[in-house]
Amino acid sequence: MYARLRSLNYPLKLYVFLALALCSVISTLWIINVRLPSGGRPYLFIWWNMMLAWIPMLLTLLLDVMYSSWRRGTRTFLLWVMGAAWLFFYPNTPYLITDLLHVFARYPFLGEQRFWGNPYFWNHVLGMLLVAVLGLTMGFVSLESVRQLVQRARGGLVSWLFMLAVLLLSSLGIYIGRFFRGNTWDIVSAPSQLYAQVSSIWADSLQRTHFVEFSGMVFVILLVSYVSTMCVVWMGNNRQDEWRRW
Repeated sequence: MYARLRSLNYPLKLYVFLALALCSVISTLWIINVRLPSGGRPYLFIWWNMMLAWIPMLLTLLLDVMYSSWRRGTRTFLLWVMGAAWLFFYPNTPYLITDLLHVFARYPFLGEQRFWGNPYFWNHVLGMLLVAVLGLTMGFVSLESVRQLVQRARGGLVSWLFMLAVLLLSSLGIYIGRFFRGNTWDIVSAPSQLYAQVSSIWADSLQRTHFVEFSGMVFVILLVSYVSTMCVVWMGNNRQDEWRRW
């Protein structure tokens, strides 16, 4: 088991997760303590969104442990089950980028023509931007970890196609979460309602166009950000053999 975990970049991966946990605490404390002129805290909901974002991170660790410790037959079944759970929860992590919306929905502009010159405005924006960047980073760490498991099982090409599929499905999930207020729990607790909401997209041409355009933009953002991040990682690790595994 320990030899397999070492081959999956442990204990370094644990250190990365601990660093991200610390960053999550810092960013969450920052944004939930941002106040309006009235004294209210408009972003208290972030702690819940951050908790949801950490579920796929923890499932990533469980996938590694299962891959390293269970026998092949049992391991395959459990990896499929846990992998499906990871996929369902994964969009909650990059979803944090859409929380930037709340700054412009809740910040009291009060008719200011140059509101961007107000330092309080930047406290709102930068605090939420930190949460968004952290959401992307955690998502890519989790995705790359699972992609490496897929690469071990099915090869490099399949693992990259898997990555594209996950980012595309996440883009669709982010749309459902942002505009229909759906979440992962609805897959189990209210599947018929979720199905009706998704089906309604194709009944309205304007909504269908909005769905395609928004999901497409999010997909491009996720893909470009992922590739940019991985270019830095590969350059730092000097992993010239990465492409030979195809």
